[in-house]
Amino acid sequence: MLLLRSLILTLFVGFSAQASSNSLEQNVFDLSVGVKTLLLRYYHLQADEGNQQLLNELNRYLLVVGEQQQNVSNELRNLKLNNDSNPQQSVDSHWQKFRSLMQQNIHEIEVNDFPELQVVAMMRDASSAMISELEKIGDELRQNGEFSVSAIEDWTRSQKRLLLGITERYLERAASSMGAPLSNGQDINQLCQEFSAGLNSLNSADLNASALASLQRIRSQWLFIEKSATNVEAKLVPFLVMRYTSTMVDQLSRIAAS
Repeated sequence: MLLLRSLILTLFVGFSAQASSNSLEQNVFDLSVGVKTLLLRYYHLQADEGNQQLLNELNRYLLVVGEQQQNVSNELRNLKLNNDSNPQQSVDSHWQKFRSLMQQNIHEIEVNDFPELQVVAMMRDASSAMISELEKIGDELRQNGEFSVSAIEDWTRSQKRLLLGITERYLERAASSMGAPLSNGQDINQLCQEFSAGLNSLNSADLNASALASLQRIRSQWLFIEKSATNVEAKLVPFLVMRYTSTMVDQLSRIAAS
């Protein structure tokens, strides 16, 4: 009986550690999505010339991502990576810089209607630096071999990154009339081709009914975003593109969880 209890305890502790590692790795990725989405929400606000509702939503979402960051920071406490660096300090430093620049730009829109071009560029670069750092942390967590990401989870993450990149380029275009600097990132047409190829690469036979329904909804909304993103002569509709992007990210998460 004592041996059985010891075995059960060992299995429970092992499973808990595995779940904790998986949760941390997932939370690191989710935080990177949150940071990118914050930037997109800011561009949306700028494109809509300081819309008060969007401003309120951005401020609320800033608090939400701030809580995400704090949770990840707490989970990273006392964790040492392979290069013996302290990831908690790095994440905290990147977040403080990005949040400070975001708050400056929000203040400029509230007071002067127009942001400072240089500060917007600095904010964009700060978000990229933080996301890059989070990706490095995620890579090292996976390399430790304590857990692995499933093929469908890996696919949905890749699609999320592409979709958010496409929406970023689109919103930059929409916000440029109010001083948003255009990034020198990957061409939006190339990103669209990669996202479409990703959708076509998924074997529908491997999905259950719920995942198939999510995939169908993604395909339907993607047709609109793709047309809007690749046609430079089309009327800019940042509200719809942002709304569909948010829905598609949620549907991708549903596919991964199904």
